[in-house]
Amino acid sequence: MGRFSDHELGMGRRIKRRDFLNGMAIGAGGVVAAAALPGLTGTAAANTYAGGGNGYPPSTTGLRGQQAGSFDVGHAVRDGSFDPGQIRDTGEDYDLVVVGGGISGLATAWFYRQAFGRDARILVLEALDDFGGHARRNEFQVRGETMLSNGGTVNIDSPSTFSRQALGLLQDIGIDLDRLGRVTESGFYPSLGLKSGYFFNSERYGTDQLVIRDTGESWTSIAARLPLSDKGKSDVARVYTAQEDYLPGLDDAQKKDVLARISYERYLREKAGVGDEAIEFLQRGTSGLWGVNIGAVSAGDAWAVGQPGFAGLKLAPTPFPGIGRTPRMELEATDEDYYYFPDGNASVARLLVSQLVPKVFDNEDMEHIVTAKAKYGHLDAPNERIRIRLRSTAVNVLHTGAPGGSRGVAVVYSQDGKSYRVQARHAVMACWNSVSSYIVDGLPAEQVAAMRYGAKVPLLYARVALRNWQPFVDLGVSRVTTPSMYWNSFGLNPATRLGAYESPRDPAQPNIVTLSKTPNKPGLPARAQHRAGRGELIRTPFETFEREIRDVMARALGPGGFDPARDITAITVNRWAHGYAYEYNSLDDPAIFLPEEQQPFAIARRRFGRIAIANSDAGAFAYTHGAIDQAYRAVNDLMEA
Repeated sequence: MGRFSDHELGMGRRIKRRDFLNGMAIGAGGVVAAAALPGLTGTAAANTYAGGGNGYPPSTTGLRGQQAGSFDVGHAVRDGSFDPGQIRDTGEDYDLVVVGGGISGLATAWFYRQAFGRDARILVLEALDDFGGHARRNEFQVRGETMLSNGGTVNIDSPSTFSRQALGLLQDIGIDLDRLGRVTESGFYPSLGLKSGYFFNSERYGTDQLVIRDTGESWTSIAARLPLSDKGKSDVARVYTAQEDYLPGLDDAQKKDVLARISYERYLREKAGVGDEAIEFLQRGTSGLWGVNIGAVSAGDAWAVGQPGFAGLKLAPTPFPGIGRTPRMELEATDEDYYYFPDGNASVARLLVSQLVPKVFDNEDMEHIVTAKAKYGHLDAPNERIRIRLRSTAVNVLHTGAPGGSRGVAVVYSQDGKSYRVQARHAVMACWNSVSSYIVDGLPAEQVAAMRYGAKVPLLYARVALRNWQPFVDLGVSRVTTPSMYWNSFGLNPATRLGAYESPRDPAQPNIVTLSKTPNKPGLPARAQHRAGRGELIRTPFETFEREIRDVMARALGPGGFDPARDITAITVNRWAHGYAYEYNSLDDPAIFLPEEQQPFAIARRRFGRIAIANSDAGAFAYTHGAIDQAYRAVNDLMEA
């Protein structure tokens, strides 16, 4: 079967995909005259969303995340072409200005208030049109049903490995981990007879074919049904089932040293004798964690996260010797539950905001925060001790005197084409390290270089609202992996139940399909792949994302009666050109063999006078609790300023 035409795919149908023009608010009706400070008209406009329809960030469809226009000012600053024009002084003076309104920035405000008192005045500047950073929420309303999904950060991963501070923050904002571990009903789709499958496209395999793995089916059995040669089928089965020691004669430490220095692909090819077909089938197994295929991930890291092919090595579950840090929590975690809100970690951000700016959510608890409507007009209210200012890109952060003896910091930000200045006692950079390197005035050259060392991992999360999900049931599948197509995989949204929210139970009801992609360029080192993938995401128009969504779903689900022109009602594509924090690897980062304090991420997070550094980049660890830990450390750094 060839590709469908745009007409057959429904590309011309009216759906909820362009409420915003290229992701930017349009229409003069959203602008109000309630600005209490000079230059805050844009903020007032952004913060007056009261719920439902166009203009409410979580339910806005189309291109979201780091949408078009959100990074223009930042890129101009980076390129040296930004002209601030006349800088208007707002007259505001804060105890703390936080640059970045993601989990780390919100946690910074939380810890700062604990350290410096509840009367501390704090301003959080966020470049995007919603708070939470990557902890983004997608809402859909179809046929009277409200459906939720994460638009970015997925879940709270392995809290048994969390620091006391990170666990304490979660508890303080009302997160009951025992309860959260029961929100996701992992057995619901299997109870309907739905399984996982693999879709092989005709361009690569001669014909479109969906292969569904039966419950409990062995890898030997499923491999025999794949559209591969006998050699390819045998290789796939062997990777998953063999008990052979491919590194004979070496002890545990020696084996781990070998695995740390070769890629997972090289290990499979050279040690296990796996051929091209099986490599292609396995190649994306590591992309969800690190954004790169198996050719750019060490065999050691692949083993640590449970990739197949290592059973015969009989490795002990301990860190790799000689590596300065091994943050792979899978080596130490004792948790087995999946800690997931129906909107991912957006609810963590919402609970933080509920505590920091109570009027936004009326102090909701975790049972009710999921269905609560945010009152965006209260985020930046003049009478609040803590204010969150959206669509405000910091362009310059500098001490008002020499860093060593300065008594304050000035922060200049751009909003709606105008520039404003606020004053503060302290500042915390909770944005990406690379951004800080361009806007913090006077940073030492060594720190600037360290901040620019890493490369954020680009990610693409699409969410598609369907009129019903009967085709999945008719085919007997809930999630489909696509080894050689544009999207890495797609499947039904996790089944969840929390408070008044319950995900769809009846296949005749609407539901959400999630798709993911990690753009990269195999063959390059990981950081170069991330930069190439970032460029690809920024250049790709929404229509391409949409066409590829409709194409893969039509081809894989068509035999079950799926019609993309009829069944798709809304599309949201969350583009994170700057996604996960970069985690060092033993293939490309020699510094990983150094003590932590000598590695670039540790040099990058050094306090600079009254300016401290937070965010997950500061720990080279792309997890929510890592972002929280770095916020705590940054506030502690300011205790010395």
